[in-house]
Amino acid sequence: MVNGKNGCAYGMVSRTMVTNLKDDITDIKICMSEIKTENKTMFNHLSSRLPWWASILMTGLVSLCVGLIVKGVYTV
Repeated sequence: MVNGKNGCAYGMVSRTMVTNLKDDITDIKICMSEIKTENKTMFNHLSSRLPWWASILMTGLVSLCVGLIVKGVYTV
């Protein structure tokens, strides 16, 4: 049953659902872009906490300590 220019009731409901779906997809895209921005900000914050040389120095010292502990355990 045609209802003037708008078409049948089923068509109107379908158009409404498609419009709502488009709005939901747009909202999801906006939220995802915000999450990506926050993720980049957090990663930059975490990656700039220590200079590279300090990380290498700490890695070397920890390896030395572990080596000395292992040597001490196996020599006893």
